Amino acid sequence: MATRVMGCIGLGALSLVISPTIRQTVLDANGTIDHEFEVYAPYSYVAGVVMVLLTLIMSFHRGAQPR
Repeated sequence: MATRVMGCIGLGALSLVISPTIRQTVLDANGTIDHEFEVYAPYSYVAGVVMVLLTLIMSFHRGAQPR
């Protein structure tokens, strides 16, 4: 499982290193998201934390199910 995750992260990082267009798109999106978080702070930070926690809970619960 960890090998698959590391492989996906590595492929994503490699594609960002190779393609300047994709890299600029990701950086622009990151700047836009950061700006939107500042506009609606502190509610947006609370919503972001809740979203991350719910995602973690769902992924860990699915991983703990017997197969």
